[in-house]
Amino acid sequence: MAMSDDELNELLGGAHVAVLGTVDGQGRPHLAPIWYLWRDGEALMVAARSSKKWRNILGNANASLCVDTKEAPYSAAVLQGEATEASELEYVPLLRELAIHYLGERGGNQYADSSTAEDATSVVFRLKPSRVVSA
Repeated sequence: MAMSDDELNELLGGAHVAVLGTVDGQGRPHLAPIWYLWRDGEALMVAARSSKKWRNILGNANASLCVDTKEAPYSAAVLQGEATEASELEYVPLLRELAIHYLGERGGNQYADSSTAEDATSVVFRLKPSRVVSA
């Protein structure tokens, strides 16, 4: 049974490590665990511009994001749509926000402070779902 909007937003607003699905140049699926933030009906994520996931998105923007709980009562949502660069957002501040979301204030700030990633070599991207399957 599909989730209500409130149930879906509660799931997607949690600190669940998601799995991002992209398509490589040979049409094969590529899956990668990823942190995300659910904001205004879209998932915001970060990656290195040299990463397989980002190179796949550049070649084929079709992507999916699977978010699920790991304990009963289980719930899951798969978001399908096109992944696009969120060029209006800066990488370093979003990385800090992601790290705090997943690791808490202290751990997140430590993680962000120790990161060597830079805006020039990294990308913020979004997946605004055109289809959602939930249970």
